[in-house]
Amino acid sequence: MTQKKEYICKIVSKELITPDTAYIGIDCPEAASSAVPGQFINISCSKFLKRPFGVASVSADRKIIYIGVKVVGKGTEELSGIEPGAEVSVLAPLGNGFDLTVADSYILVSGGTGVFPINFTYETLKASGKKVTVVQGFRNASQVIMNDPSFILTTDEGDAGIKGTCIAGLDSIDLSEFPNAAVLCVGPKPMMKATGEWAQAHGLKCYISMEQRMGCGVGICLCCTVKTKADNEDGYYNKRCCKDGPVFDYAEVIW
Repeated sequence: MTQKKEYICKIVSKELITPDTAYIGIDCPEAASSAVPGQFINISCSKFLKRPFGVASVSADRKIIYIGVKVVGKGTEELSGIEPGAEVSVLAPLGNGFDLTVADSYILVSGGTGVFPINFTYETLKASGKKVTVVQGFRNASQVIMNDPSFILTTDEGDAGIKGTCIAGLDSIDLSEFPNAAVLCVGPKPMMKATGEWAQAHGLKCYISMEQRMGCGVGICLCCTVKTKADNEDGYYNKRCCKDGPVFDYAEVIW
């Protein structure tokens, strides 16, 4: 795994893609050149702790890392308001990533802020020539972001795409077109659980990226633990989402 480092980086771009979500470009060539889909970065703000964000993309010249910042608290509110030219402290790259060699084709599933790391995963798989499709789930049309016309879109309210959850989108896929497929999923926990169950019912491996609350982001504070199955007296083992994850095999997580 690439050695994580801390950098002072300049914000080079910002776009508001919804009223409460900003898409931000950060000039960080060393981290951008080594980041892989599923990894995340920690960014400083005026609050005590850095905030974690999944890598949403990297520029073609591998110099700029892009992230999506949805306002959910004071830290993300501050970062979403940052303007190009400002400098931030960035710890990157962090965590493991998706193994994109485990299958011949891929079904990607995303919801909420999970659309950002799934976007990077999709771009990487497309560039490698792998067969890939994307299922996106949103509450309604106003929430739709990072969407491509080729994606399978679902909305709970049915005002865009297929009415229903991501499972309705998954059910629309002809699996004969995706030989030796694996499912990769990032999003709200209930969505990931349902996606994993769907994958198991269809005999497919599923890998999920847990979006736990994090403190340090480097495996020291132990506030982002995930219970995983273990053959011990307790029947489980606590793994650190930031260090051992954020990507896990769906089958190893205790839901």
